[in-house]
This record gives sequence, C-alpha cells and structure tokens, in this order.
Amino acid sequence: MNNNPDLAVVSDCVLDIYYRVRSLPIDKGAVALSDVLVISPGGACTTAIMARKLGFKVMVIDRFGDDAFSELLLNMLKDLGINLDFTVRTHGNTTISNNIIDEQGNHAFLGYLGVGANLSINDINENVIKTARALFINTFYASLTKDIIPTFAHVMSLARNYEIPIFLDVGHVSNNKDDLINMISLADTIFMNEEETERLFDQSLDSVLNSLRTLGKVFVIKLGNRGAMLVDKDRVITCKPYSLIKVITTVGAGDAFDAGYIAGILSGLDPADACDLGNRVASIRINYLTPLDTPDLTELLKAYAK
Repeated sequence: MNNNPDLAVVSDCVLDIYYRVRSLPIDKGAVALSDVLVISPGGACTTAIMARKLGFKVMVIDRFGDDAFSELLLNMLKDLGINLDFTVRTHGNTTISNNIIDEQGNHAFLGYLGVGANLSINDINENVIKTARALFINTFYASLTKDIIPTFAHVMSLARNYEIPIFLDVGHVSNNKDDLINMISLADTIFMNEEETERLFDQSLDSVLNSLRTLGKVFVIKLGNRGAMLVDKDRVITCKPYSLIKVITTVGAGDAFDAGYIAGILSGLDPADACDLGNRVASIRINYLTPLDTPDLTELLKAYAK
C-alpha cells in the first residue's frame, strides 16, 4: 500500500481556542462571558483537517513546543489520522489563537507567537518532501518574522526540483512584502483574499488583475460572501458563492477553501471546478464552530470527480 502523503502541509499549525460572546467589540473594563470554550487545530492545520475529511492522506511538517497545548494539538491531529512523523518537538510553547466570536459570526483574534515561527531548514527532510503529491504552505509567519523565510524558500525549491505542485497561501500580509512576492514566483497556485491582494501589491483589486494575468500563475482571490475570483493564466473567472442558512463563524473559511481547491486539482478537476469545490467546502466549514465539527466530505469530492 502506498503511504506517501497526498498533501504535505508546512508551517502555521496553531491551536485555536474559541469563545463566543454576545457582541464585539469588547469595551475597556467590560466583563464578557463566553457561552462556549472549545479547542481545535487551526491555521494551516484547518487546511490539513479539511483535506483529511475530503479523503486525502495528509502530513504536517512544523515545530511544536513541549507545553500542554502542544500535546493537545498533536493528539487531535493524530486522532484524525494525520501523519506527524516529521514534526519537530522543541522547548517552548505552541502558537495560540484565541478566537472571539459574536452572535453574528464576527470575530476578533488574540494570539501568541510560538515555536512554529522558528521552523528551520534543518527541520525539513528532503526525502519526505519528494514523496508528496502536493505541497501547501501558509506564509503567515513570513509577514511577522524574516527568520522563517529561508525555510520556506528551501522547501519550495525542493518541491520545484521534484516537480511537486506548490500551493501557497500568502496569509496575513503586513511586512516583508518583497519576500512574499519572491515566494509567489516559486509557487504554482497562490491563494489570497481581497484585502491581502491589495496590501501585497499596493493596488486595488481591479488594478492588479491585469498584472496577475501576465505572471503565468494561477491566482485564487477569495472574496468572502461574494465567492472567489480565479486568475488562470490569461483568463479571469468568477466562482459564485453558495447560499448560507446560518453563519456560525467565518474563522478558517479561507483555509477550508484552500483544502477544497487543492483536493479538486489533485482529483483531476480543472481550476474553475476546483474553485467551485473550494467555495462549497468553505460554505460547509462556516456552519460549524470548529473544523473538527465538520462532517466527512469524501462523498462530496466523489460527486465532483464524476
């Protein structure tokens, strides 16, 4: 039996802690009580979970601490059947995101940057990278620290050498924009939301589209409740959203979209159909508080593959 991963997820695996309050923002000095307290893998590990629920073999390559939160995070991933053989444990704390959600599905984040931001070239096993069918990197940390950028460049160069498709989510764009643009040059498919696109290129979305068409890449720009826009070489395609009954939270919707799109491409769909699948998976994700709560999606993928 072939145990090679369909998808290797590199970096940005965090522990999400969910709280739900009546309204946001919370004023200075106010006391707000949550009616839930739920823990779940988040960040790029939302993509890992949703890819797993779509039936794919998934491996996570990242650094985790020696704290109790890391233990919780790793055990949840292991229970899902995600391969953790090449994760690194080191002294310190895992990255935490406290997700505060109101009754309308709005959210705010309070986070702690842990040892995952220190993933190094020495943590990467070339023999593991070359066994994967596809590579997914969320460059969230690259906007916060330059230290991890050589690691991302190394992993992407390895994938290029072995002709492994690279899916890149630019994550939170705040600093190190030139480095992020350099990483885009190494990727095959790039995921961004509208705000990230405009911040990265310092242009409005309409202005940047013509530039993206000349780069010979596939860009998927996530537009929230307006669906997504696909720039596939020289064509621009609108991927329509799905109707929603109730939004529990939009946290992780973009990460879920990434999983659906990648699963579609690896299943032989063309980019437009993969984009539609990404929207479908994202619409399912936001009906549940955490990605762990989402149902098995293998039958959904089979329906698309037909």
